[in-house]
Amino acid sequence: MAEALSVVNTTARKYFAGAADLTVRRRLFLRLLSEAGRVVFNEEGESCYWNVEFDQPPVQSHGASGEYSFDEHDLYRQLNIDVRGYVVTDKMDYKNSLMNKGSTAIINRYKRIMPNLKKSLDSHFHSELYIDGYAAANGNRLHGLESFLGQGTTVAADIVAQPSDTYGGKSTALGNEGGSWSTDLTTSPNAAVATDWPDGNGDSSYDYLSPVIVNATSTNWGPTTAWEDNCGKILRRTTTWLTKNGGEDGIPSCYMMGNNKFNGLQDYHETKFRVITPHPQARDLGFQGSINQDGVICKYEFDVPATKAYGINVNQMELASWDEVLFATRGPFYDIKSDAYLFKAGFFGNARYQPKHFALIEDIA
Repeated sequence: MAEALSVVNTTARKYFAGAADLTVRRRLFLRLLSEAGRVVFNEEGESCYWNVEFDQPPVQSHGASGEYSFDEHDLYRQLNIDVRGYVVTDKMDYKNSLMNKGSTAIINRYKRIMPNLKKSLDSHFHSELYIDGYAAANGNRLHGLESFLGQGTTVAADIVAQPSDTYGGKSTALGNEGGSWSTDLTTSPNAAVATDWPDGNGDSSYDYLSPVIVNATSTNWGPTTAWEDNCGKILRRTTTWLTKNGGEDGIPSCYMMGNNKFNGLQDYHETKFRVITPHPQARDLGFQGSINQDGVICKYEFDVPATKAYGINVNQMELASWDEVLFATRGPFYDIKSDAYLFKAGFFGNARYQPKHFALIEDIA
């Protein structure tokens, strides 16, 4: 009888003295979250609730002998997402555990099962930070960045898209909670929006839940629509929009890029500067190959689609675990019915964001 492949692949062939780890992918996103203290544990409740301030009390001008108006102001909106989970499992037959020992056991599989489960969960989990948790096929998966980055009408001349999504039970559309925005520009950044946003100024309620979605191939970026020609301008404008509309707390922590976008940025820097300057924070965290663009980390990420870049503010999000650790392990437990050792690792929780402080740069129209 053929023995389990898990034993065959990890035991004999004495000439092969180690197993190459081909699963390692370097990711910066989770490391930045951890460094900023934005990974929280021991959350409670059947769902994840949090409040977002969408408006401010109106300021009254003072007139001599005038009377002040006193009103109760509703300044908050409550967002809600459910708890999602991931589990990875393994088992080792008792007979196989006896076979996987001694001088021919080039890898002690029993001791490696749990570390391998955690490594697999960690590797898979990073990719989930970018998905749309509301997509039909993703009902049990994390609410990643794409969960609030849906877009409406965009034409080739628009430099930004119209935010159009629902996140946490609330619309990301501009002006959905009232408010107004300036209309001073001759050409609006998005014709369908028909205001100066994200340029100009207006009421905080107008864009309180609206991310900035940038059309990287707009005909209004310059003589060409090539990313290599316009990426410096696009990234500067996006950083300015996020910081201006979100305050000093709005400056992005990083732009996580697909390889196509990052390679184009490298080519741009190579033509403009004698030396490509790495970002000191990314370098100090052990991540080489970053680019410092106006004080913001730019880095390629394995899990980001090749033609996209995400402007991420780690201080405006939380990764929440309902357990006392991020990835909880259970086992090994001996199961007499199957005569095997059972192992499990998992995550239960979700990620929550303030979409106003995030951006997507994409080839849209």
